[in-house]
Amino acid sequence: MDTKQLKYFLEIYRLQSFTEAAKSCFITTQGMHVSIKRLEEQLGCRLFVRASDGIKLTEAGEYLLPRAKEIVRLCTETTEHFDRETEKDRSVTVLFVRGTVELLAMPAISEFQSLIPDADVKLRVEQDLLCMQAVAGGEADLAVCSGPVHSKELSKRPLLTRRNFLVINKNDPLAKKETVTIDDLRDLDLALPRENVSIRNTVLALCREHGFEPDFIENDEPRTAFNCAEMGLQAGIVNEISASKLDREYKNTVIIPFTDPGMSWEVFLIKRKDAPHTRAAAALESCLLKKAKEI
Repeated sequence: MDTKQLKYFLEIYRLQSFTEAAKSCFITTQGMHVSIKRLEEQLGCRLFVRASDGIKLTEAGEYLLPRAKEIVRLCTETTEHFDRETEKDRSVTVLFVRGTVELLAMPAISEFQSLIPDADVKLRVEQDLLCMQAVAGGEADLAVCSGPVHSKELSKRPLLTRRNFLVINKNDPLAKKETVTIDDLRDLDLALPRENVSIRNTVLALCREHGFEPDFIENDEPRTAFNCAEMGLQAGIVNEISASKLDREYKNTVIIPFTDPGMSWEVFLIKRKDAPHTRAAAALESCLLKKAKEI
């Protein structure tokens, strides 16, 4: 007796017809009759009898009916459970902040897919704090984002440490300096990222530590900071990766590194401390850590 035979038995009972049940199960009518005959031989009794008003269950069939339903239900639930677990084991959702996609995501994912060819990688680009919220809330397995990372729910592994740069119009007096500090922002109009980007909170906190509140507008991405600086409207702050990539496109801007220790661009690999780590997530984590060492 196997679950396929029990499913056939239940379908015949439901449709009251061997022919219709065979169509429903995508087998021949003869195949349906053979399968039920084998089931009856295994059980040592008949399950169906023909009556004037259709097919009826025998006493043995009545006994088998609720048990067959329960067995099929349990088998289906069990199979679906392990299918989901297998799918989860091959699937990983990972978030990256701007500046880390080309640098880390592409090479790490390429190596990961060579290790697990049938894996499903769901990649999104988000802002720092949204990355942290998604991992803490179980929406993502891993995230690569810039710090600081203060959440007690998250574990972090350092991946990169680079500099942050001031982007400013070349005609501004500060453009002649080789390095800048937070104090140099005191009299500047700034274009800072929105509140979900860590560098915004870092800059505001450091400015307040130095006794002033900076004047700033919000921008959406590093290119906006360069556009503002190009037109002489506001100065911007971008990480080293974005600065080196975009600086070549703009003729009227200069980029100057910060010397303040708190203005480093620190990138972490984060995951939830208590989350079960799937095979795919563990493999991608290893690839990201490896690629970070190679940079």
